[in-house]
Amino acid sequence: MSINVIELLGAPYESLVEAQVDKSPSEVVVTETGETFYIVEREVYDAQLVSHGYKVVVEEGE
Repeated sequence: MSINVIELLGAPYESLVEAQVDKSPSEVVVTETGETFYIVEREVYDAQLVSHGYKVVVEEGE
């Protein structure tokens, strides 16, 4: 079963600050390249995105 990472990520942000402002306290901001940022639920990151090389740059509650 192949996972479509694009569907998990949602809308891209070019600005880390904008992504941080838009996320809810229970969400994290992740990036693969350091140039584009995505808001996702922690569970999605842990279960699906970590294995694809994404890193959390803003934790829950920040």
